[in-house]
Order: sequence, then C-alpha cells, then structure tokens
Amino acid sequence: MIVAAIAALLLVAVLVNIALKIEDWSRDLSTNTAATAPDHQDERQRPIASTLPPSDLAKVVAAAIAPMSHWKLEEEKLSEQGAELHLTRTTGLMRYVDDIHVTIQLTPTGSLLSARSASRIGKGDLGQNPRNLRELLAAVKQQLKQ
Repeated sequence: MIVAAIAALLLVAVLVNIALKIEDWSRDLSTNTAATAPDHQDERQRPIASTLPPSDLAKVVAAAIAPMSHWKLEEEKLSEQGAELHLTRTTGLMRYVDDIHVTIQLTPTGSLLSARSASRIGKGDLGQNPRNLRELLAAVKQQLKQ
C-alpha cells in the first residue's frame, strides 16, 4: 500500500514537472522541431550576427558547448562561404538525443549564425527543441562576451 502511494506520488511529480516545462501547448505537443528566425517572436531564438569570420564563430560555438556535458559537437564543415556544425544534445531524464544543425554564413560585416533543432523520435517535443536553441544561443552570446 505504501509502495503504491509512493509510486503514485512520483508519477504525479513527473507529470507536473513535464506540464510546467510546456510553454506553448498547441506547439509543444505537435511539433518536434524549432529554428531561429530573424523575426521570431522570442528574441532569444533569433540568429546571431557577429563581426567574426565564420571559422572563428564556429570555434566560439565549440567553446560554448564544451563545458556543457549534455552537448556534443558531432561534425564540423568549414568552407570559404561559412561553416556548418552538427551538434547533439541529450536530455537528462529519458536520454533522448536531439540534433542541432548550426549554419554560419559569411556576411559583408562578418557572419550570421542560425540554427535548427530536431527531435529524432516523436511527434511533439514538449518544448525541448526551442529550449535547446535558447540554451545554445545564450551560451554562444556569453562566449562572445569573453
């Protein structure tokens, strides 16, 4: 009886935790991707413009995720026109892996970083992909300040 009550309380705690993380019920239950956009309603999900050349901004991205244990740089492609990085982020509890593709384009004033995050499984991400982008972009902005 006590074990069943504890199990029920744990289940309720997990469900409440999930419900509190959902920011947009119509989006988070039916979409498993997110991307930066210049006019995104959430300013934290807008591309980053930098005066750095793409190769240097790619190094900033790598340095930004290095101390974050749930992030990993899987692949990096550099060219004269920019850079493409494939990152992964593993969620804490269920260990789901999301793919984040970062594109750094050469601009007349430096470079522009945009990104897309996608879940590997499922129809809805419970808001994880937008959180991935906000976490990544905040870390890159912090790294640029150093």
